[in-house]
Amino acid sequence: MTTRSDVLKPLKTWSHLAARRRKPSEYEIVSTNLHYTTDNPDAPFELDPNFEMAQWFKRHRNASPLSHPDWNAFRDPDELVYRTYNLLQDGQETYVSGLLDQFSERGHDSMLECSWTGTLARLYTPARYLFHALQMGSAYLTQMAPASTISNCAAYQAADSLRWVTHTAYRTRELSQTFGDVGFGTDERRYWEQDPAWQGWRKLVEHALVAWDWAECFV
Repeated sequence: MTTRSDVLKPLKTWSHLAARRRKPSEYEIVSTNLHYTTDNPDAPFELDPNFEMAQWFKRHRNASPLSHPDWNAFRDPDELVYRTYNLLQDGQETYVSGLLDQFSERGHDSMLECSWTGTLARLYTPARYLFHALQMGSAYLTQMAPASTISNCAAYQAADSLRWVTHTAYRTRELSQTFGDVGFGTDERRYWEQDPAWQGWRKLVEHALVAWDWAECFV
């Protein structure tokens, strides 16, 4: 005979946040405990634990030298969520777009000295390689972090880096239209791979992009 005490009570909505004994915030609801790949450490994808992707996560996330009993306890101090992040960045992008339009309307590029355009071609426009490397590193961390609250921060960082790439590429194209013989849009890779000014950055980000351990990637 089944007694009333034997019947399991249904879990309440957001039961994993019930210990705080208060109504969860929007940030907590949409950001916490989202990684299903951490539910079963031995089989991160609930499939064959020995297939390559599962082995990768077990090796470079679960077995990381940096450990904590509850990574899901991490909280973003700013409590950014997708909605508020887009509101914030929309305002900033509107401002940047206004600056770019103002540059164009004033004929800014045509007023630049030739000596300065050579400096821009060497030290500014190749930065899109650096920004893209930062974007890829952040995207990898988004996949590998052991808690969704950490992954969210990395995802927003990747989005920031993407905008830096986009803005730099946009200005590169604009400069190339005014100064077609300086190398804008054609010589950036050579500067990135060979110019002494970039080699410290290039070495750093290339090492970072093969930091497979999630914590090493984070640091």
